[in-house]
Amino acid sequence: MSRVDDPTTTGAAAARPPMSNLRIAVVFAGILLGTTVSGMDASIVATAAPTIIADLGQLSLLPWLTTAYLLAQVTTMPVYGKLGDIHGRRRMFAIAIVIFLVGSALCGLSTSMVMLIVCRGLQGAGAGGITGLGMALVADLVPADRLGRYLGYTGLVFAVTSVLGPYVGGLFVDHLSWRWAFYINAPLAVLCLVALVFQPPQAHRVRHRIDVVGALLLGGGVTCLLLALSRTGGDASWGSPRTVGLLATAAVAVAGFVAWERRAAEPLLPLRILAGRTAALATFANLVAGVGFTCGIIYPPVFFQAVAGVDASRSGLLLAPFAFTCALSTLLAGQLTDRVGGYKVIPLIGMVFLGVGYACLGTIDAGTSAVEVTVFAMVGGVGVGFVMQTLLYVVQRLSRPSDMGVATSTVMLARVLGSSLGVAILGSAFTSTLADEVERRLPGFPLADVQGAPAKVAALAADVREQVQEAFATSLATAFRVAVPIMVVGFVAVALIPGRRVRARMAESVEPIVSHDTIAHGV
Repeated sequence: MSRVDDPTTTGAAAARPPMSNLRIAVVFAGILLGTTVSGMDASIVATAAPTIIADLGQLSLLPWLTTAYLLAQVTTMPVYGKLGDIHGRRRMFAIAIVIFLVGSALCGLSTSMVMLIVCRGLQGAGAGGITGLGMALVADLVPADRLGRYLGYTGLVFAVTSVLGPYVGGLFVDHLSWRWAFYINAPLAVLCLVALVFQPPQAHRVRHRIDVVGALLLGGGVTCLLLALSRTGGDASWGSPRTVGLLATAAVAVAGFVAWERRAAEPLLPLRILAGRTAALATFANLVAGVGFTCGIIYPPVFFQAVAGVDASRSGLLLAPFAFTCALSTLLAGQLTDRVGGYKVIPLIGMVFLGVGYACLGTIDAGTSAVEVTVFAMVGGVGVGFVMQTLLYVVQRLSRPSDMGVATSTVMLARVLGSSLGVAILGSAFTSTLADEVERRLPGFPLADVQGAPAKVAALAADVREQVQEAFATSLATAFRVAVPIMVVGFVAVALIPGRRVRARMAESVEPIVSHDTIAHGV
């Protein structure tokens, strides 16, 4: 393999003159706009889903609206990372935006659920590049001594869009058409492309071939894993032959991928990126934080609607403090890492907050107020903000410039997989406990009528409503308690990061560059 860059240079900043703050702001705004569009899409579509089904029919295919998008996103993410390192991240990010734009337009023009699902897959293929390359572009753009705070700004957008998405989706459904949930992406994507014109050219590229076998093995393994976790279609119980078969196939594909990457001349995911203790533990901790974020964004609204009797719009308002706490703590973490360091201490404190927050949520019952649940969720939100972007920053700073795209996309992939695992593990604990609790309290009660629409609990007869509310509260507390040991595992992972070595490495250079030997020894 021949390299265009010299891995002993001082980084991208040495290859180009300093950029003006205005130019940095314009490009950064464009990158944020692209990540915002892709980030809000899933929640907008989820809100519009009932209207889409009413128009196009085929209710049985509804889960695939999300699954097709997610599968395409996570399977293309590492490929984009590699292509960005080869052909330039700005170019590949622009291509991803165009793919997302075309997919969005076709989604809006869809005349059947099958067509819509296929086009959602195309959208997801674009989102994989936007998600995987966006943070790497920020690292290319921003001087290393300011990278932490800028990654904090991206965390702010990530949290805010999680709350805004449902409102935007409701606005389109109520006042325009569900098709506008897709058409709105067009002008925003164009603005993003215009801003990218000002992105400086990438100084470090690599010349080599794409690892097709590695891409197929990784894509197949991740696809089987997500299909098993989402349990979409057919007999989807955990012990069903379908689910067990998918999980076994995923394990075989991932094992084959690792074996292939070890001997591939030009691997899709260079294992040296995760061979070091620091990068591997930081990536794993991001996966755990993904579980924590999903836990805090999905289950409190169920409590607000099913137990506290809050309507859907007010439920969204009660969720906002969690998202804004994530955002503010991310900003604070970014400022602290830039000014005083804390590359290990900050995420370690974050894992403590996550564990404490979900331990408190594990104590809720039918008498707990919505305000108490909001406060407990905010404690977890502090943890999410302290962990995610701080450890992404560490991985970026310890990666070669030629590996920046694939290293960043690997962390983002771990985060998305963590969210999927959170939905699967915590969702399984919640639904199984809820079914048992309702059957014990109200034998024969049609749980399906309210499980997917918790706001309907408020319309039940008083004596029935009380029993169902208690069942929901008990089940949600169980799900939150299941999250606690997962956060403890994340705490241990962060504690094992060699903080002293990380601080020493950060002090050596202000650029995200490190030698192969250093990575191999876990620095």
